[in-house]
Amino acid sequence: MKALNPFQKRSNRRLTLFLLGVGCLILLSGCTSYQYVYIDSNLKKNEIKEFVQETDSFKIKYNFSGQNFATKITIENKLNKPVYIDWGKTTLIINDIQEDGSFYSDDQINAIAPNSSVTVSSNVLVNQFIDPTPFDSTNSVSPVKDTGNIHLYNENNTPIYFRSILSLTTHEDLSSPVFFDNSFWISEIFQTTNGPSSRNIQSDQFYISKSTGFGKFMGWTLAVSVAVVAISLDGGSQPIDGSNP
Repeated sequence: MKALNPFQKRSNRRLTLFLLGVGCLILLSGCTSYQYVYIDSNLKKNEIKEFVQETDSFKIKYNFSGQNFATKITIENKLNKPVYIDWGKTTLIINDIQEDGSFYSDDQINAIAPNSSVTVSSNVLVNQFIDPTPFDSTNSVSPVKDTGNIHLYNENNTPIYFRSILSLTTHEDLSSPVFFDNSFWISEIFQTTNGPSSRNIQSDQFYISKSTGFGKFMGWTLAVSVAVVAISLDGGSQPIDGSNP
């Protein structure tokens, strides 16, 4: 059999490593589970499914899109004078338990200029899978095209019911605040192995990811296997005289 020249050896080694890498990605893609969580409220939604409350002075928009459960609130000041956010009275109440206020970082904006808007974001409130089964309003799990399971809820049996209380005032000393107290709840949980790249994450939903135990084990196993194969290929391609292949 005709011996391979050095160029062919390098090409074969690169091809083998490439195929191993592709194999790893294909295998690991099925080792992560996702929950897509939908939020509902009595507030109206705009065209991008943000929840909206509007008065003559303010327009408040709530957005939950992204990874893990957090809130983004856009506050539009329609007045011709500054508006101040009283963070001491702004809070979240989750399943009847009031948070301590630390869910918003310390560097949030305190004042909103006249005829302008700002967006404030909370810290992550939930980053682990939500147990859907004890609260499922259908008392069953319905398969969805064999790709996952869907659970439906209303505001009375939802796994997470929460209120967002926002305190605004036109007084710099934070006196005479106006409160925006709005309620939200999880209305649907869809669990699947399909990642967010296959879906359009909208403003009324978020997703949570979790690696399965099998996925973690296979990740380490494949990493070690690829390293061993790479070393073997590299060592086997070295000429006896020690020169570069």
